[in-house]
Amino acid sequence: MAMNIPEPQIDSNVIDEMAKGYQASQVLYTALNYGIFSLLEEPRTAKEVSEEIGTDSGLTSKFLDALAALQLLSETDGRYTNTTLARTFLVKDEPFYQGNLVNLYANAYNAWSKLGQALKEGGMPQKPDEQKGVFDRSFILSMAEASTRGPLHRVVNSVGEIPEFKRAKRLLDLGGGHGLHAIAFAQSNPELEAVVFDLPPVVEVTGEFISQHGMKERVTVMAGDFDSDDIGNGYDVIFVSHSGFYHTRETIHGLLERIYGALNEGGILISNHWMLDDGKGSVTFALWHLWLSILGSPHHIYTRDEFVNLLKEERFSDVQMIDIATPEDPSTIVIAKKEVQ
Repeated sequence: MAMNIPEPQIDSNVIDEMAKGYQASQVLYTALNYGIFSLLEEPRTAKEVSEEIGTDSGLTSKFLDALAALQLLSETDGRYTNTTLARTFLVKDEPFYQGNLVNLYANAYNAWSKLGQALKEGGMPQKPDEQKGVFDRSFILSMAEASTRGPLHRVVNSVGEIPEFKRAKRLLDLGGGHGLHAIAFAQSNPELEAVVFDLPPVVEVTGEFISQHGMKERVTVMAGDFDSDDIGNGYDVIFVSHSGFYHTRETIHGLLERIYGALNEGGILISNHWMLDDGKGSVTFALWHLWLSILGSPHHIYTRDEFVNLLKEERFSDVQMIDIATPEDPSTIVIAKKEVQ
């Protein structure tokens, strides 16, 4: 007699991966917090690891096996060591270390667990002291880590081909955070002097990056709030990346006016932001947009046409776009000129 229980015609694995994703995340977060990857630069047994970090040896063995299954560790004859993936991104002080970024995701876990409550209440607005934490040292480091794994290079390589950039002598990186864009721009154009403008606690960290890269002679910082403070003038290029242009329609006009006034005639504005057109099919974009809305952060994500119209309203001309979008980083570079009068 044939079985009479129906079988689905599509695979359920994608649902399974979503539902169980937190398990792998927690293994990763815990390994980082215990310093497992720095410890396993040299091969060690589970017993040696458990003695070093003060954990149960039997459970530690299973924990290390889970990390090996996730391709973060390799195991030979009972000794564990980092894979190339872990060595590249999870060992502290390595150039592409992502630990601060991973911890940023981990710290958001509790808020994401309250998504159902947020949907009923219209969000979970941050308290003033929580908002200040956005600009702490670990956040700036996490943004720097995110940029070094590809986005920074895509932006700098694209900007490096713009004729006005090649001729530029003075650049402002507005809301520049870690300052890596300004540093890389100055490295690309030996005639360029760059200024990184951001909030006072942010530029303290920026200065450290500038020193690390030996660029103190040509990259400087300016502390302030770009919504209210003077941003200077006489710039050939003003670069804005993932900061000011998520402003609402009510607040973005004032910022664009100040940028226009700070540019030399013939100077250009370069924007690097996520655009709604590019992000509609991106999981990264959709979850980020939801996250900002849950936190009650006033923001607006513009379509390309909306943003071009805003620029034209503020007298910018010759607007051009460079699509550098990837599924993980749906960014568009927009270039707009202040015409010579």
